[in-house]
Amino acid sequence: MVLCRNCGAQKRRWPRACARCRPRSDRGDAAADAAELAVETGLLGWIGRGVMTVVRLVLRAVD
Repeated sequence: MVLCRNCGAQKRRWPRACARCRPRSDRGDAAADAAELAVETGLLGWIGRGVMTVVRLVLRAVD
């Protein structure tokens, strides 16, 4: 176990803040930022195309 630099409580892993010091909104904000970035860069479209390609290949293999 590692001690938190801010409050001295024990925490699991080094790079993360402990449960007492970590703001609760961090996860939601990070997820919203990641989703916004994915939409802006068109990453979701590329992922969708990749999934459809895999589905087509599997269907061809089954036939």
